[in-house]
Amino acid sequence: MEDRHLVSFEVSGFKKFTDLRIENIGQFNLIVGDNNVGKTTLLESLLIDSDSDKFLKGLSSIMFSIKRFTGLNKFFLLYYFSNTFDYLPQKIKFKLSQRDGKYERIEYEKISDRQITSQYILNAEFPDRRGSGNNVGNMNPEDNAEFNFNIPYVPFGALYNHELTKQYSNYVQRFIDKKEKLIESLQHIIKGIKNIEVNASDSHQPILFIAENNKNTLSPLATYGDGTVKLFRILLSLFANDHYNRLMIDELDAGVHYRRLKDFIKSLIIVAKEQKKQVFATTHSKECLEYFALALKELGLEEDGRIIRLAETKNGVKAYTNTYEQFQNSLVADSEIR
Repeated sequence: MEDRHLVSFEVSGFKKFTDLRIENIGQFNLIVGDNNVGKTTLLESLLIDSDSDKFLKGLSSIMFSIKRFTGLNKFFLLYYFSNTFDYLPQKIKFKLSQRDGKYERIEYEKISDRQITSQYILNAEFPDRRGSGNNVGNMNPEDNAEFNFNIPYVPFGALYNHELTKQYSNYVQRFIDKKEKLIESLQHIIKGIKNIEVNASDSHQPILFIAENNKNTLSPLATYGDGTVKLFRILLSLFANDHYNRLMIDELDAGVHYRRLKDFIKSLIIVAKEQKKQVFATTHSKECLEYFALALKELGLEEDGRIIRLAETKNGVKAYTNTYEQFQNSLVADSEIR
C-alpha cells in the first residue's frame, strides 16, 4: 500500500450511516452485504475530498447521470445528508486515516427547514430542472448530461458513450507508455488486440475502434460486450484521475462472464498497483470473491486484499473487515461471507 491510502475511515450522518467505522482497509477492497445495507452509499461517501466542491459535485453527477434525478435543490442535500429526513441541522462527519499516519476530519452542516446552513453548500453551483424556490445554484443542466468521467467512480451499468472516446484521447492516446499498458491490460479480454484507434469517418462523433491481429478491419469497442467496455472504462479511470488516490466501482462483476472474471480482476489489480490507486468495489457474487482471492494469490498480493462486509445491527450499519487469510478460509469452508 501507498502512504496516502486509507487504513481507516469513519462517516456519520450520511444517508443511512448513523456512525460507520471501517478499520484495517487494504489497497484492494471488495464490499459485500445484503441489499439496501449501504454498499453503494459507502462508495459515494468515499468520494469525500478536502476540496469540498469536488465532493458535492461528484454526488450531483451521480444524482443526474446515474439515479436520473430531474432537479437538484435542498432535497438533493437531504437525500445524502440525512438518514431520517427530519430537517434537523445536524452535522455530517468524516474522518480519514492514511497509512502515513495523517488524519483528516471533514464536517458539514445538514440543512435546516428554511435555509442551507453550510457556507460551503451556499457557495456551490448545481443544476436544477424544476424551477423550485429551494434551488441550490444555477448550473446549466447540460453540464451534467453525461457522468463526469473525472470523478473516481465507475457506476453500475456504465456502458459505452462518446465521453469515453474523449477521455481516452485526453489521458491515454497521447502517452505511448499509457497506451501500451492499456493495450497489454486488455489482452486477457480481447485476444489478439494490437492497437486502439479513434476514428470519426462513420459517425458525427469520434468512436473508439480496436485493431486485432489477423483482422483486416477495425471493430468498434462498443461491439465487444459490456464486460470489455467496463474493463476499458475502469482502466481508463485508473489512468485519468491523478487528483484521487482511490477508485470506487459499483457491482464490479456485473456484465462480466465468469470465465473472464479472474483475468478481468487481475488486469484491474495490476494497473491499480502500478498507478498507486486504492480500489473499493461492491459485489453480490460468490464467484467474484473466489476469483478475487485467486487473482491476489497469483499476483502475490494477498497482503493487500480485504473483504469488507456491511451488516445491519440494532446500533445501525456496521463494517467487518476480513483479511485475505480470513476470507480465504471462509471460502474454503464454504461459509457465507456475502
